[in-house]
Amino acid sequence: MEKENIGTLINEANNRVLEILLSAEPVWIDVKPAIEAVGGMRKNTILHSGPPIPWEEMCKVQRKGIIGGILHERIADSEEDAVNLVEKGVVDIKSANDLRVVGAGVGIVTASMMVNICRDKRTGREGYCCPFEGRVGLSTWGVYNEDIEKRLKVIETLFGPTLSKVLKECGGIDTKNIIARATQMQDESHTRQVASGLILVSEIMPYLVRANLDKDVLIQCVDILVKTERFFHPLGMASFMATLSGAMNIEYSTIVTTMTGNGVTFGIKVSSLGDEWFTDRAPLLYGKYLAPQWGPEDSIPWLGDSCIVETSGLGGFAAAAAPLLLQLRGGSVKDAIWQTEEMRAICVGTNNNFSIPLLDLMGPPVGIDIRKVLETGITPVLHGGIISREGGQIGAGTARAPLECFIKALYAFGKKYQL
Repeated sequence: MEKENIGTLINEANNRVLEILLSAEPVWIDVKPAIEAVGGMRKNTILHSGPPIPWEEMCKVQRKGIIGGILHERIADSEEDAVNLVEKGVVDIKSANDLRVVGAGVGIVTASMMVNICRDKRTGREGYCCPFEGRVGLSTWGVYNEDIEKRLKVIETLFGPTLSKVLKECGGIDTKNIIARATQMQDESHTRQVASGLILVSEIMPYLVRANLDKDVLIQCVDILVKTERFFHPLGMASFMATLSGAMNIEYSTIVTTMTGNGVTFGIKVSSLGDEWFTDRAPLLYGKYLAPQWGPEDSIPWLGDSCIVETSGLGGFAAAAAPLLLQLRGGSVKDAIWQTEEMRAICVGTNNNFSIPLLDLMGPPVGIDIRKVLETGITPVLHGGIISREGGQIGAGTARAPLECFIKALYAFGKKYQL
């Protein structure tokens, strides 16, 4: 194929993907057990964050999370039995991303765990992500004990069914609108969701109050919504998955549709290349630790699917919306603006749905183009939590997606189209 023709086809395909990303209308429509919502889930399925990885190569905290998931599902009665079942292949371990689920942090999702369901009204595609369990939990941090089991049961038997009922009665909650408003209030939708959470509570509270709920049920639901730090984050991630799902499998497109890590490897997917993974070593995060006794030696490389936020043009790409985050890590307002402008060099468009005051209300860049990454040598900046080798969050910082992933993807693109 002539170079001029392939260039035209790529540009047309990328414009189509950009239109899908900009016109998406994600809505939080339901909360259901994963086995009822997610295609491919079975009773013995345990999902994890990041690209697929053999059990013996997984990082310690992800293995611990999978064991916790097996115990939660009562597939085994002890940690030893759980490991034996995994090694015998009785447990079906899969990458959450391959099932259109966002596995935050460790990314553990089991059959009975509740998932938020967000649907793009324009394409009908859905994305899923477990509600946060609190400051410490199984799904995100890989920690499992008696208290966490009790918390999961409350979410599965009380909170989830109640929110499902309320969301059906109100017709769902427009998450895109919440993100747009919050971007003007110093949220970048990855490390910071202060405004998003407050807006969500103000929107859903009237429906909860009018739902004729038992008083104790209402109090418990309100407590979870208000006291669970960053409750909106899983809704944002599920919304971005719903949006990006509509941008997958567009022939000739060079736009990235997935970025994620499992603490060992980091992987990307590209629209025209479907569900093929392109991986390299997961990068380390650099930032601030929550206590002086922790440092880089206590942390693991990038673990989690949450950089779906950056894939959608927010998070590290919208640093200018949340300069406070960079200031907390020793940066400045100018650094925040510079970071967003640097990311513009590797993207095909601008998302003015999410206007940023410090940029004269211009939106952040969106649509990472693997060609631009290699032309410039600039790789995506990712905001995220720093996770302990033992489980739990010990800090927050930034990382860079590894260049090798993009090199492998462009090579595969050339091979597919015989370039």
